[in-house]
Amino acid sequence: MHVIETAKIPWSLVSKANRPGRVHRKLVHEGEVSPGVGYTADLVRYEGGHGTFTAPRHKHNFDQIRYTVSGQPDFGHYQVSAPGQSVFFPAGAAYGPETIEEAEILLIQWGEHWVSRAQHDETYAQMQKKGEFREGYYITVDADGEEHRADGRNAVWETFNQRELVYPTPRYPQPVIMEPEGFAWRSTGGGVSAKTLGRFTEDDVYVANYAWDKADGVLDLTAERTQLLWIIDGRLTVDDVVYEPGTVIFSEFGEKTALAGTADARAVVFGLPLPEPAAVA
Repeated sequence: MHVIETAKIPWSLVSKANRPGRVHRKLVHEGEVSPGVGYTADLVRYEGGHGTFTAPRHKHNFDQIRYTVSGQPDFGHYQVSAPGQSVFFPAGAAYGPETIEEAEILLIQWGEHWVSRAQHDETYAQMQKKGEFREGYYITVDADGEEHRADGRNAVWETFNQRELVYPTPRYPQPVIMEPEGFAWRSTGGGVSAKTLGRFTEDDVYVANYAWDKADGVLDLTAERTQLLWIIDGRLTVDDVVYEPGTVIFSEFGEKTALAGTADARAVVFGLPLPEPAAVA
């Protein structure tokens, strides 16, 4: 289990950015869900005013989930998220153009052939010697003076892996925004109620909100997968340690985590991909 109390971590300005706008982040965690399937989780803050974040319409070869803590990020084509909503972004599905101003988002991304944070930053620095990152693109000029543009993030992936990025066929045509207010609470037993907002893909990725109905309620995160919990309201206790809102709790594959909460506690849990049987064996 890993616990990250994000309120105690200072913000860092994203200096190696391939999108315009001032963005700050707190690295929450980075690792593997199973062999070859890496993930990273960040708390991201977008500045407003002159620092508005923008990105052209684009897509990735990995899946992601974004949980809106504050603000109203616009993901393009009338897909605007509100605080408390989770959004699943399928690999291969286009979204944007993005406009994000004065927002805070918990961002989780995962996929095969993952490029770690350190690998990204080293590759980014090398690429700046031959071109520049501007307006969401990586821009180079050939010997004839002709300008070439590629999506900035994807260009880093291709440079690091030394091969062309091939997008998967999207399982869903666009991002899926989940509105918790549209779901009913269902008791899980143990003094906790749940709203299962969605289950996605053959990897059984899930998103669920939980509410502690009484002070002695307990939520059990089981061992079959890695799960990430974000405390929305109230306090949760794990191994006799009390945690405040804004804390991220990772329950890793192979371990069980019991979370006791105050009567007003609320949390959202993201179940990351189930390992393939071969990876478990």
